[in-house]
Amino acid sequence: MPSLILVVDDEPDILELVQTRLEMAGYETITAESGEEALKCFFTARPDLALLDLEMPGMDGFELCERIRQMSDVPIIFLTAFGSEAHRVEGLHVGADDYIVKPFSKDELVARVEANLRRASMPPVQRDEQIYADPVLTIDHRAHLVTVRGNEVSLSPLEYRLLTALLRHPGQVLSHTQLLDLAWGPNSDETSTDSVRLYISYIRGKIEEDPKRPTLIETVREFGYRYVRPLGNSKRTAIAA
Repeated sequence: MPSLILVVDDEPDILELVQTRLEMAGYETITAESGEEALKCFFTARPDLALLDLEMPGMDGFELCERIRQMSDVPIIFLTAFGSEAHRVEGLHVGADDYIVKPFSKDELVARVEANLRRASMPPVQRDEQIYADPVLTIDHRAHLVTVRGNEVSLSPLEYRLLTALLRHPGQVLSHTQLLDLAWGPNSDETSTDSVRLYISYIRGKIEEDPKRPTLIETVREFGYRYVRPLGNSKRTAIAA
């Protein structure tokens, strides 16, 4: 069954163009010309991905993204003419997964939609699971055993908590503050984002093929980090605690 994409833009020409390109690629679409209309469509249709214009009268893309995030974790991509770093960072803050700057090519649009749907289809790591596995990394949570490309690696307790925090939110950008809270703990006296950067570098040195060109733990400038789950075949088993 083809994925259903919600496309939101107050410019009818852009709306029709994006809808046509997605349907030619095999997707089903539902469209809206305002944030208010988009919320109604989202609630009734429950799409698999949302493409949101940023600048719209009334409810803009940022507010719409926040409202969608209150009820769903589906992938959200911003379509906008604003390509500044400040806009991208704000988009990540409110819960967007990706950002496409107008004008964009058909190939880029379809590729980004495919990539975000693929990431969303990957099963998340649940807190009650004892084994995590992807094509590169395997973690036995019960034994605190970490294996990278078939080789066991040793992580400090803090490195382990930090890596696990990223793995529990694959593809999602976590801010320095969120990582401090998840790895150091909400009652910790540690407040320096430099500590996050330092320990991320330690982890990269142990799990990345080339720590200077990381592909697993991605830096999102001015915001934080995310774990990019590698593609490929892997076995992943849930073991009762």
